[in-house]
Amino acid sequence: MLSVQSRSPVDYSKCNQNVTVYHQSGATVTRTVYANAFLDFRKNQNINKTGSTETNSFLLVIPGAVPLSVGDKVLLGTGPLTITWAAYIPSTVPGLVVVKYVDPKYWNGAQVHVEAGG
Repeated sequence: MLSVQSRSPVDYSKCNQNVTVYHQSGATVTRTVYANAFLDFRKNQNINKTGSTETNSFLLVIPGAVPLSVGDKVLLGTGPLTITWAAYIPSTVPGLVVVKYVDPKYWNGAQVHVEAGG
């Protein structure tokens, strides 16, 4: 627990969404539901000489020292208890994203939240 003096100045009131994180280790898939997350979906336009393309990205913020890994699958809301890892993909599951980076954030030497995206 953080002391009052080391508490982050960041306001976590927007971290009020449920997300389900699936992590694969070998043949085992673990499921963790976080009730204090913020998941924001973004659409980007890339314009070049040959035209434009649309890409999707996301930002996930979870307060605390949360274990996230590149490759984890994150679903907005409370997801099923079990999944078939290879078949559970963003193109067929609305609200599902795959973590491409994990960036823990610190304040006064203590981790206060983790950001992930892709």
